[in-house]
Amino acid sequence: MKKKIIFGTTAVLCLLACVLTAAQALKINYEYKQSEKEYSELADIMVSPADSYMYVSQGGSGAPIDVNFGALNAMNANVVGWLYCEGTPINYPVVQSTDNSYYLNRLYDNQSNSAGAIFMDAQNAPDLSDVNTIIYGHNMKNGSMFASLQNYDEQWYYGEHPVMYYLTKDHDYQIDVFASYETTGNSDAFTINFDSEQTYLNYLQSRWGQSRINTSWLPMSTADNIITLSTCAYDFDNARYVVQGKVTQLN
Repeated sequence: MKKKIIFGTTAVLCLLACVLTAAQALKINYEYKQSEKEYSELADIMVSPADSYMYVSQGGSGAPIDVNFGALNAMNANVVGWLYCEGTPINYPVVQSTDNSYYLNRLYDNQSNSAGAIFMDAQNAPDLSDVNTIIYGHNMKNGSMFASLQNYDEQWYYGEHPVMYYLTKDHDYQIDVFASYETTGNSDAFTINFDSEQTYLNYLQSRWGQSRINTSWLPMSTADNIITLSTCAYDFDNARYVVQGKVTQLN
């Protein structure tokens, strides 16, 4: 009888665990769909094609979109920019908090959601004045957020998407991708500023050496600031996939 009671209790506990796991999976799936819907609707409202005359007159060198930062900042003062890569899912507001955990599980409007937001490192100056500005996003199974970064493992994908754009309320920037690779979450890839030009040059040479793509044609120097986009990878413990780009102010 005692064995039957123990078996019955174990069976009930296992069933309860399965129910809780299923409920959690349903909750996460709902949040992912809700996140995708909200970010898509936000982009539809806040982003518009750039003035065609200005874009063409600049020989296509201006940012191809405009963003309504007045409306965005009225919704959340923590919005510091907008990241866009044509022909990819990357079309998101960038937020910044006082730490690097707040937006891991909150959307751009501070609503709780496990999909999180695209956010800038808390130590960075929001105006891209640091040598290296770091931006994080989840690697979502549905392909949203920063999941597409790992496509830069392939040269052909880089060839189709060599440029991203970062827009702020004050300036627009072109981001020329120059490196993509896998690293650890505590590697020197996430160095924000450097103590000398030589240290920074060594850093850049190391990035080129690790890169999965060839961008040897792209002129760069220690006078250039860069952006580092980071997402989780799963090939080893604490893995991150990183895409880095040269920053050029457009206006």
